Amino acid sequence: MVALLVALTVILLVSLDLLIRWRFARRARPAPAQGPAAAQVMDLLLPSLRPERFTLPAGLFFHPGHTWANLLFSGQVKVGVDDFLQKLLGRIDTLTLPPLGTEVRQGRPFAMVRQGTRAVILRAPVDGVVCAVNAELVKAPGLLKRDPYTRGWLVALRPTNLVGNLSRLTVGERALAWLKGELARLQEFLYVALTLKRDALVGATAADGGLLADGLLEHLDDETWAEFHTRFLRE
Repeated sequence: MVALLVALTVILLVSLDLLIRWRFARRARPAPAQGPAAAQVMDLLLPSLRPERFTLPAGLFFHPGHTWANLLFSGQVKVGVDDFLQKLLGRIDTLTLPPLGTEVRQGRPFAMVRQGTRAVILRAPVDGVVCAVNAELVKAPGLLKRDPYTRGWLVALRPTNLVGNLSRLTVGERALAWLKGELARLQEFLYVALTLKRDALVGATAADGGLLADGLLEHLDDETWAEFHTRFLRE
């Protein structure tokens, strides 16, 4: 009986040793050499994803799809793209805006930015009818990047449900808290994407060796770019 217990103990210890060795070998196994690890890339990228690097003017109302609404004294509402999206977007090849008289609905597509074969669908921050189009922006789409909150506005609307729409928008301190949350979500999104696929991002390198958030979408592969569009440019 004693001999049996000893034998069973030895077998158990050997089995545990083999299990520990196997688990250690799995942990120590090097990752495929397809590029820098996700954590390393994120360390380089994080400095350009701090909230203070993004402009969020007081008094503007922000939509979850990263568009904004500016309530004018005339009763009209100017709308545009926020600094978060314009920074990440990178270059703008063409811009499509709705013509005068178009009725738009909050959260529904109303404009489009093209970058090569990719399209960014912009969602209206409020309901309304287009009463003015920024002709200067149509001629020079780069204004959207250089001055997104003033000269880079998209269209002006005659609002049709402003009181009801404002409940879905954020302003002031709430807008700042929302932006911080979006940046945290973006960091998590990029980390997961890079963990699953090392070549999901080929970033532009800054002079100090870091990675720039500016133009980040240009450096995402098609699958990751499409996932970003779904997660962040929502209704």
